[in-house]
Amino acid sequence: MLFKQRKPKQILALGGGAFSMEPENGILDKYMLNLALVKRPRICFLGTASDDGLEYREKFYDYYKNLECEPFHLSFVEPPPDMEDFIMGMDILHVGGGSTRKIIDTWKKFGADKIIKKAYEQGVIMTGMSAGAICWFDDGIYHDKDDTLKRLPCLGLLKGSFCPHFNDEGTNLRKTFHDLIAKGTIKSGYGVDDGAALHFVDGELIRVVTSRIGVNAYHIEKCGRKINEVKIPGMYLGDDKLAVKEKASVEKTLQTLSIISMFIDLINKHDLDGILTSVTKDLSFYDSMGVNITGIDKLKDAWGGLFSLFPDYKIEAKEILVEDGEVVIFGEISGTFSVGDKDMDGKKWNVRSAWRVLTENGKINQWRVYTDMEPIREMRRLQKNGAPEAPPEKKEEIPVRIQGEKINK
Repeated sequence: MLFKQRKPKQILALGGGAFSMEPENGILDKYMLNLALVKRPRICFLGTASDDGLEYREKFYDYYKNLECEPFHLSFVEPPPDMEDFIMGMDILHVGGGSTRKIIDTWKKFGADKIIKKAYEQGVIMTGMSAGAICWFDDGIYHDKDDTLKRLPCLGLLKGSFCPHFNDEGTNLRKTFHDLIAKGTIKSGYGVDDGAALHFVDGELIRVVTSRIGVNAYHIEKCGRKINEVKIPGMYLGDDKLAVKEKASVEKTLQTLSIISMFIDLINKHDLDGILTSVTKDLSFYDSMGVNITGIDKLKDAWGGLFSLFPDYKIEAKEILVEDGEVVIFGEISGTFSVGDKDMDGKKWNVRSAWRVLTENGKINQWRVYTDMEPIREMRRLQKNGAPEAPPEKKEEIPVRIQGEKINK
């Protein structure tokens, strides 16, 4: 049985740079194209933030016609007959700078916001610079009629807020961004220098890449009455050897994330045949319920027993970390305890969990689950004895160490 791997949801949010600000550089433009993992990606420019201006569009075509790609544009002055079909046929959407409010208002007017969200869910890569980066987050800002700054609800594909041109000393953007977060006008978020970009996969920041030496990104949040700004160092891609290595690393990471996401989908569908075809023959499987097996032969019975005991067993991954081929997942497992054919009414449970996963040749080679099983054990005791036992003593948390770094569960 064959399964199509789900494309990861990717966003590249530029603080400033790319073809419109540093055409002699091109590092971020090439990084953007490499994310598509196809030979000649179809990239579409949206100049909505600048009223679909012809000059900005021509800059895009003049630059990208010389790269290994197929450039297109989407204008709302002359929209395509079938906008959804047009957008869904792209590999990458790139949104230019200008007014974030124009982006949001125009997209909503034409229904493009819903189409773009659908495209993102199906793996079309979203990129943008300045206003074209702000639009992907929860919060933007705009000047009201009385010139006060107010929150602008954006697409919400990424959590928090975003401030471009963070290292531009000619503006007051850094202080303004701090003040707005301090007042609670907008959520905590990222300040990003010109020449730097945030790369998100499935909503999680996996790296900061830069086209210049010495530029970075920052995470800003309110802590009590103070504002805390933490630098996130950027990875300079100007070295050709490093760029090639980074491209290979990105490809491997995306492929691994796709394998993991597909496997979790199969588990949540209780698809035993799909699970068995997605693992290696020498799979190592460990579960906190006491299952500890090696090899594929006993795996069907193990998962079948689990799904029988918990007929609505489900995994929700909240954070996935990939490092040198090893994967660590943090999330939750939920289900309903069942005895025979009868569900125990009201006995639904939800527990925090962590997974350590290894992949090999496109399949799962190791799947280890670490879960606090006490809530489920208590349900078993209730079913057997009809009365709750005294709560167990709280055990000392044991940190998990991965490659020398301590990660608290």
